[in-house]
Amino acid sequence: MDIGYIYNRTMHRVCRMVFRKAETVCEEPLSAEPAVFVCNHANIIGPVMMTLHFKRKHKSWIVHCALDKSKTANFAYHDILFGDSRRFKRLNRALSKVIKQLLPTLLKYEDSIPVYHDNKIATTFKQSVKALNDGEDLVIFAESTERYTEYINRLQPGFVDVARLYHRRSGKRLSFYPVYIEKKNAVISIGKPIVYDPEIPMDDQREIITDYLADNIDRLARKLPEHKPAPFLPQRWYDAYGERFEHDVMGYWKMIEEEAPAGKH
Repeated sequence: MDIGYIYNRTMHRVCRMVFRKAETVCEEPLSAEPAVFVCNHANIIGPVMMTLHFKRKHKSWIVHCALDKSKTANFAYHDILFGDSRRFKRLNRALSKVIKQLLPTLLKYEDSIPVYHDNKIATTFKQSVKALNDGEDLVIFAESTERYTEYINRLQPGFVDVARLYHRRSGKRLSFYPVYIEKKNAVISIGKPIVYDPEIPMDDQREIITDYLADNIDRLARKLPEHKPAPFLPQRWYDAYGERFEHDVMGYWKMIEEEAPAGKH
């Protein structure tokens, strides 16, 4: 019997007790073709709710250092615990070691695609195009460290390139849907998509698509009954890290993805 699989299923049951079943509300019928659903992260709320309640067959992008035990502790310290924002750094280092043992095992059994921030990104795109060609959607949480509105940060644009690669392989134009996820109202709100246009230069396309998605995620949030925004990163992150990294998201990922010195974790 696979203990890791049992652990994963148990955590799913626990999450279903904490997160009541979410309703998926679409502004228009979803395309029968595979598509990309770009969501607000809302700390862990977004990934958990999409995993539990988004019923279309899909693969989610997950940052690779959450899956790689050699890097998970450093990732957990900075990106889960926001360790530099707290007084008890030794305690947070210890907690990061616990997360290192639990998180990769939990995520191993999710239907995910690892995301890299170096030359290995080619692997991410290759697996993504394969999933699309197999009829599966992609679910992507693309927020950067740069604040935009209280409901959504600016989006990292690199994910848009999957549309060009998919078009080359299939000849099809990929749709990108804005998605706003909210726990209080237990809703996954999906807006009208924007479609990749191979006639527009890629640099322009990245900006057009990410601006459209961010603006419409914000719009979907404001359509809902009043609720408290759940930001991607809390204010204490900006107090501790923001001066260095709010406008340098790749610098932040470089720090996170570095393996800790021997003995530190």
